[in-house]
Amino acid sequence: MQDVQTKPNGPVAAVFVAAGIGSTVMGLLVVLAEISKDISNFLKFDANFGIGSGVGPLSGKALLATIAFFGSWIVLHYVNRGKEVDFNKWLTAALVLVLVGFGLTFPPIFEAIAGIFKSEG
Repeated sequence: MQDVQTKPNGPVAAVFVAAGIGSTVMGLLVVLAEISKDISNFLKFDANFGIGSGVGPLSGKALLATIAFFGSWIVLHYVNRGKEVDFNKWLTAALVLVLVGFGLTFPPIFEAIAGIFKSEG
């Protein structure tokens, strides 16, 4: 009989959740840019900082979401390295975060949220 050794699943769970965090940050930035002209103008990194030339208004959102992904991946990997975690819970959290992020980039949703905040302000 052969002894099968597996590697801990914590680092894999970490990258899944980090992807969800990056997606959610992207969605939040889309909503914030829709709510505030100042935030929208700041997030145009191609015009303001010369980063992402040709990308247009997505340049800052994409860069900040990518930074959120890598930053959270580093932290979560450090926390979970060498650990066996309940993968189903981590995967569920990752899927919820991705769905929230995707939902917040859907025009009827971010426009409705922006409409609520603009009518209050």
